[in-house]
Amino acid sequence: MANAWKNPVNRVLNLALYLVLCLMIGTGGIMWLRLPPGSGGGHGRGRGGGEAAREVLGLTRHEWGDWHLYLGLAFLAICVAHIALNWTWMMKIAASRRPWRVWVGLGAGAAIVAALMLAP
Repeated sequence: MANAWKNPVNRVLNLALYLVLCLMIGTGGIMWLRLPPGSGGGHGRGRGGGEAAREVLGLTRHEWGDWHLYLGLAFLAICVAHIALNWTWMMKIAASRRPWRVWVGLGAGAAIVAALMLAP
């Protein structure tokens, strides 16, 4: 029972991943459907400018965007913790004892992120 702590921690991580993903979908949906681009009223962040900013639950589009970003960063951190906690399983089962498969998958994901971040 050396790894008895892993199961409860894994359950908490799984729940956290699910809840943060649901929040990300919700905040993205608010920005997409309820506060589309151009609904901010004024220029830049916050309230002000000519017309009144549209809000949902007291937050403008930019403020919802901030929450969406923070949730995305939390999701990324939880994913890293989840992968670290399940590294042995990934090497033994998912990669069929061929570690290069895991590294190729992680490298492909990193390449996609880098390509999108470096795109002009």
